[in-house]
Amino acid sequence: MFDKEMTEQILKGIVWLNERMGIWSFILPVVFAAGVLYFLIRAYRNPSVKNSRLLLAAYALVYVFGGWTIFIGKDFMGTGAAVGGAVGLWSVSFFLVLDIFFKWTEVKISENKFLRFTSWFFIFAGIFLYPVLEIALGFTYPRMVFFGAECPTTISLIGLLIGSIPKVNKPLFVLISINAVATGGSVALSGATFDYLYAVSGIFGIITMIVYFKDIFKTRSTV
Repeated sequence: MFDKEMTEQILKGIVWLNERMGIWSFILPVVFAAGVLYFLIRAYRNPSVKNSRLLLAAYALVYVFGGWTIFIGKDFMGTGAAVGGAVGLWSVSFFLVLDIFFKWTEVKISENKFLRFTSWFFIFAGIFLYPVLEIALGFTYPRMVFFGAECPTTISLIGLLIGSIPKVNKPLFVLISINAVATGGSVALSGATFDYLYAVSGIFGIITMIVYFKDIFKTRSTV
């Protein structure tokens, strides 16, 4: 999907955006992460329709922002790629809004230890580990992204959906897991090696869908 030239253009776009956002390139990811963690803890402490919906709404807002950051980078990615990427993230937001209305996903602490710890790992990997990995691999600010961008946000969302099995947003789970493998893998192979974490999250999403296929696709998702 992405070659080295396109990946380098994406990295240049990241630098351009961070430099123009200035201090907000740090503040907004912190606000987004704090909001998601607040509603996650709230949903864990008191599983309910309301708390699940609030958490999904928080993610939906983050994806609206993420889509916008891709769209305005069209001078680097090209109009077609930028529009496609933005629409892709806004589609995730749309599926999350549908989830709010149709109650597909139930957010709670999984009783299954594998699902619980896998979920927690990817939720926190997307928020905290991703930027650490970027720096460790030589991608320092402003040549790096934080929570709110597609890759770290989706890593975290995949973690959330893994922990929500079996009552989970099925089409969204399939969509973002496959995209994580395809996009994360191709970007990582093209030079942005930190995105192997994105690809791995998608692989785990697919694995859990296969292992728990009967539970997921024969369960009516209500909270």
